[in-house]
Amino acid sequence: MLEDSQKIIEERKAHSVLNLLTEIGEMMITSGAHTARIIRNLERIAKGLGYNCELVLTYTGIVISVYKQNKFKAHTLAKTIKTKGLNFETISEISILSWDVLENKISIDEIKSTLKQIKAKKVYSDLQLYALVPLASVALCILFDGDWLQSIIVYFSTLFGYFARRSMMLKHHNHMVAFFIGATISTLFIHFMGVFCNIQVKEALVVSVLYLIPGAVMINSFIDYLEGYFESGTARLIYSLMLVLMIAFGFLTSTMIFNMPFVTTLNQFDFSVFQLQIKEALEPQGLWIEISKFIFGGITSLGFALMFNTPRRALWTVFLLGALGYLIKFMLIKELDMNLTLSIFAASSFVGISGIYFAHRAHTPPIIFMIPAVINMIPGLLSYEFMMGMIDWISGGKGQKPSVEEVIQTFSYGISTVFILFALAFGVAFPVVVFKSYTVKGKDLNVMIKKLFVRNN
Repeated sequence: MLEDSQKIIEERKAHSVLNLLTEIGEMMITSGAHTARIIRNLERIAKGLGYNCELVLTYTGIVISVYKQNKFKAHTLAKTIKTKGLNFETISEISILSWDVLENKISIDEIKSTLKQIKAKKVYSDLQLYALVPLASVALCILFDGDWLQSIIVYFSTLFGYFARRSMMLKHHNHMVAFFIGATISTLFIHFMGVFCNIQVKEALVVSVLYLIPGAVMINSFIDYLEGYFESGTARLIYSLMLVLMIAFGFLTSTMIFNMPFVTTLNQFDFSVFQLQIKEALEPQGLWIEISKFIFGGITSLGFALMFNTPRRALWTVFLLGALGYLIKFMLIKELDMNLTLSIFAASSFVGISGIYFAHRAHTPPIIFMIPAVINMIPGLLSYEFMMGMIDWISGGKGQKPSVEEVIQTFSYGISTVFILFALAFGVAFPVVVFKSYTVKGKDLNVMIKKLFVRNN
């Protein structure tokens, strides 16, 4: 009788652990963690609770089995996960919790209480997000040699598009539609202001939809591939490509509307001379060029960090790495005349390696501030030229078929964009490949480098 009672208690505890791990796994998937991190955290928590666990993860579901010694007596639970999002605060807090469970053996009730607090925590208010996130687009516009008049337009275009997309996603509308609506609103506003005020808006259009680019999902996809999780990596890649397609479709819709003949009647003002005066008056000179690249590179990364709900304690690291990374890329191109792809790979590798060093200084998993820190190096101009080339084909251009040179040039832009994105993603994942580190906790970058050289010698 006593033995049966113990079995019942053990069964209940196993089911409690199973449900707990499934809940945590769902939280991490919906917050945008890559597969290897999810598995590490769940295995750590299971071990702290006295269990082994085996997992099968996809981008839309999770299967977990827990057991003590005998695998044949495992308890298994599967759950479908449809919600998608990015919340780096949740990923960071769960990572901290997993170590707390492993090292301090906290109870299931304490874990549930902590998870409840993590779910309820709001890192930034709506006002902070809507006021500060558009600054990322403003900074990008300046980095792409746009003027301050365009930057003001970009601020409001991003505000309107970001508000529309975020509102739809909070109401659990289809993500593809939300990204299409956001892209359409942002580009429509910029096109309208360009025609209405008779000003140049090319740089504004270049950055108009970059806040929508699923850079974090793409980088996580690449990390999954490097770690050998090909199913999850492929699912993430396809999802991100579908989002990019919807963004491009929104851009196409707006552009084709403003290519119609009636659009010229919308012109009411002529600010073209005023725009030139602003550009000439505020154009940085000498050392201020490098200083502006440093500052606006950091501001861009901060804007994306807010969008990803990055922990406040990591914001200084995001700014520093984003600023230094962009400055390195700029200087490599300017001073050494280095290829764009290679310079971006070098700069993103610097961010990736530095991320290991700053991980414990910011008490945050390195990938959480590494991703927003490299977003400012997204090849916006190349992707813009590629999209405009495709739009000319679709809309018929000037009533004639594109020449061979135009076709080759358009595809060249597209291929260059893809290679640069791969260089960016690989640069972030580079430390994982070099140091072969299961976790950076309890390790120092200096010690790791010394060990690496000792082993090689």
